[in-house]
Parts: sequence; structure tokens; C-alpha cells
Amino acid sequence: MEYNGIIIFGEMGSGKDTLADYIIEKESKVKKYGLSDIIRGMKPVVSVSPEWKNNERGFMQLVADKLREIDMNILNKYALGKMIQDNAEQVEITQDRKWEEINENLRRVNEKIIPMIVGGRTKDDFDFWKKSGFLIVGITATKENRFARLVARDGEEVAKNSNPNHNTEKEVASLVEKAAMIVNNDGTLEDIKAKASDVLETYLKGY
Repeated sequence: MEYNGIIIFGEMGSGKDTLADYIIEKESKVKKYGLSDIIRGMKPVVSVSPEWKNNERGFMQLVADKLREIDMNILNKYALGKMIQDNAEQVEITQDRKWEEINENLRRVNEKIIPMIVGGRTKDDFDFWKKSGFLIVGITATKENRFARLVARDGEEVAKNSNPNHNTEKEVASLVEKAAMIVNNDGTLEDIKAKASDVLETYLKGY
């Protein structure tokens, strides 16, 4: 059977976006969607809130937690709805045939793009995209390498204030181990480029 897309799980600083960008570099049909896309719209709040200075990630984690109180799959549904809205004429999704109709919508999406989700973190995310027929990829790196990347990207103060003990950070570490494919990102950029090719090859083979 063919996969309907790709989703990448990994702890903060593991290199999820780097891997995703190299996959896109190798296959232009791939289009990236982030589970945090809806949350990033809240970013301007931080710029006028001194109480959140240098703790942007903590703010974003709190927003995500509050949204999940409404619906544990709200971030997943937003990403799914957005990719269908952008790329296909939607088939109505009903409660009785929910997953069959989601898969039909994704089949239509695949006529135009290969959807790729970045930022899977929870068991709900894992289960949602597995049922949606996505290739689940886990990316790993040492704690030292992940922290160094956060410093390079966000600055040392923000990196220090990032909470590795947040519930989703703890959960994602165990989920990575359950992924259909695990990519280690402790090597060079050339190494991760080669692994991006491996992900594409695995996706194209199906399951």
C-alpha cells in the first residue's frame, strides 16, 4: 500500500526542520506543514509581553496545551484541513466513515503534492497520522547536540529557558522509538542529506 504522506517526530533541537528541508530539496512535490503552524500565529504576543521574554517556547507550549484542552487532535485536524483546503476538492468527512473519507481526501491531495508534517509530539499525533496512512519518521540526536542547535537558532537565553521536561517533550522521546523509520542526526550535514534520500525511498516503497 502507498503512504499518504510523511510525519517527522523528534525532540526540540533534534533537526526535524533540517531533515524536512532536505527532503523537499530532493523532491519538489513535497510540501511541508507544521503542527505548530496555528500556534505560530500567536508569536506577536511575546513581543509585547515582557513576562514571556526569552521564554517564547514556554509560551508556545502553553498555547498548545490550552488548544488541546478543546480537542486533543486540534493541531492535527488543522494541518489536515489546511492541506486538503490547499490542494483538493474536499469529500465531506462523516463520523460513520471518518477514516475512509480522510484517506480519500488524502488520495486527492497526493495527486498534487506529497504532504509532510513536521512536529509530531504526542501519542494522539502518532495515532492520528498512522491511521491517516503517513510514514512515521523519528529523528534523534544527543542532548548536547540538541542544546547546541537550540542556542544557534534561538540564542543561549531562550535555549536555557526551553523546558525539556514539558509533557510533550517527555512523550515524544518514547514515540520516536516506535516510528517506522528512525534517523540519527548526530553526524554531518552530508549525513542528514543522505538520510533524507532514505526517507523518500522508504516513502515511495510504501508498506
